[in-house]
Amino acid sequence: MAELSQLTVEDIFARLEEMLPNYEHRPQQLDFAKAVERTLKQSKTGIFEAGTGTGKSLAALIPAALSGKRVVVSTATIALQEQYIHKDIPCLQSILPFEIKAALVKGRRNYIGLRRYEEHKLEAEIDSRIINWLNDSETGDRSELDFLPVGELWSEISSDADDCLRNKCSSFNKCFYFKARKEAEQADILVVNHALLLIDAASGGNILPPYEILIIDEAHQLPDIATNSFSVGLSPRGIQMLASRANKQVTPPSYLIHNMEEAANELFSRLQETMPLGKTRLRKAPECSSELLQSLIILRDWLTSQEFETVLDVDNKRDKLKLKAKALAATAGAYIQCLDLLEVQDPDWVFWFEKPDRTGKKIEITAAPLAVNTLLEDHIFNKESLDTTVWMSATLATSGEDPFAYYKQQVGAPHNIIQEKISSPFDYKNQSVLYLPDNLPEPNTPGFASAACNEIEHLLHLSNGRAFVLFTSYAAMNNAYIYLADRLPFASKRQGEMPRQKLIEWFKETPNSVLFATSSFWEGVSVDGDQLSCVIIDRIPFQTPDDPVYEARCELVKADAGASWFTSLALPHAIMRLKQGVGRLIRTKSDRGIVAILDPRMTKKYYGRAIISCLPPMTLVKSLKNIESLDELLTRI
Repeated sequence: MAELSQLTVEDIFARLEEMLPNYEHRPQQLDFAKAVERTLKQSKTGIFEAGTGTGKSLAALIPAALSGKRVVVSTATIALQEQYIHKDIPCLQSILPFEIKAALVKGRRNYIGLRRYEEHKLEAEIDSRIINWLNDSETGDRSELDFLPVGELWSEISSDADDCLRNKCSSFNKCFYFKARKEAEQADILVVNHALLLIDAASGGNILPPYEILIIDEAHQLPDIATNSFSVGLSPRGIQMLASRANKQVTPPSYLIHNMEEAANELFSRLQETMPLGKTRLRKAPECSSELLQSLIILRDWLTSQEFETVLDVDNKRDKLKLKAKALAATAGAYIQCLDLLEVQDPDWVFWFEKPDRTGKKIEITAAPLAVNTLLEDHIFNKESLDTTVWMSATLATSGEDPFAYYKQQVGAPHNIIQEKISSPFDYKNQSVLYLPDNLPEPNTPGFASAACNEIEHLLHLSNGRAFVLFTSYAAMNNAYIYLADRLPFASKRQGEMPRQKLIEWFKETPNSVLFATSSFWEGVSVDGDQLSCVIIDRIPFQTPDDPVYEARCELVKADAGASWFTSLALPHAIMRLKQGVGRLIRTKSDRGIVAILDPRMTKKYYGRAIISCLPPMTLVKSLKNIESLDELLTRI
């Protein structure tokens, strides 16, 4: 990055107002930028909750760009990555008096591998659409495809670190992945997703070039993504794919594959017969798991020991076979890790068997870390060359003396940090109503579902549709949709009828529409204007007790006589989740509308007050008696 003069954050914001006629000055945005600047100058960790509408992305980028250091920005969603690349960073580039380069960095599997593609063409027919696309593509990025490749095709032709000849490859100079990596090495700002960030950190920096500043946006999602990223699983389908690829690529002795398949069939058949539907904690290793473990170890050892000396070494044939064996050994190694952890019942891990239906097609054993704070501490906070990390989201704070305590414990944040809540520029009191009916049954009583449906129907008539109806479970969503869809005079759809982005587009384009949805629509969805004027939430989103990771974490807290699993786990999680759902309503200064939470515990239980205090300061009402429309209600606030 070019040598910088003594530019300040205030200087850049002055340039924003001068050079961008549509720029809207927000004091909160400048406050946040100065808090980030202070964090960078002190080389500390910063944890910030910046309310919706703050403009936190640009506010964090400005002091980071002025630092003169390489910056990695990590987000959870594709939509926010694209906002950084196509909106925020170009805006920054247009106002800075020096040049900065930016790159969107994706995982290797997003790029087609030219050698692997050519080899696969010799073995099987390839979709003509991929051939036509590849003839014109300059990036080799599968996001350019407007269709999904069938079956396992993409995994066979995508770039793979374990099957890469690097400069020995005849396609090395044309390689799309290494072209993208070179661009990343020349960039000042790298935009990645949380999963890639964690993979790079765990690998010791083998994917991303060295960087000094890390900005984690949508930071509330990182703990869950970390849990998934560090988890390992084993399924019948995985064993079948390993066997098929091994036979096809390196032809091991037949007894090795036979023994592995026999042991897997025995293990999964017994689990399928004896385990109930859903997720079941495994508190000891199932019978037959040791046989599968041993067969996988023997196969892995064979794969890693092969030199393929009997193969005629033409066109790097031996090197190619060694790489394929290495990739297969890595897959077997992950399965071995899962079973080994299960065998010893490692206390830092949680194990479960999942049986989503009775067909047995999607059954799986999973091992997940009980906590990710030490993993994040090792791989991120203590990362060599990293000076500063900035963790930011609109929903990080909860209740209590330290509103960030829950989140800091989740991620293993150091003690000496900078933390701050930046308020939203929106006037929630005059823009929105929080409706908390206190006359409904408790959510876990038999009468709640029907009473909630009647309340939803009433609210949708008041708002004239234009609503998200958000649920904490698919069952509740489906039941409400089945009951209400035909009764409503508004176009209605539910999650699952169309791809997520298509549903959002449908909602935006369809007047007075109603969308019934669950978890994935509680966040990452922004609908401006009066098209979304009502958000209805069925109940406080406490975690389900049948989630194995949550159950194990509760057990750990309960083991401490001085701790409360409810106040230290259940309540903070519910508050963060509820803030995300509520945040769908007001997206601009001109938006107006109503949020309805149909759970009477919001007003009748002691913890309801703690939850309300963490939500945006909307006008609270408990009754809609004599109100005939949302417009009438909003004129009264």
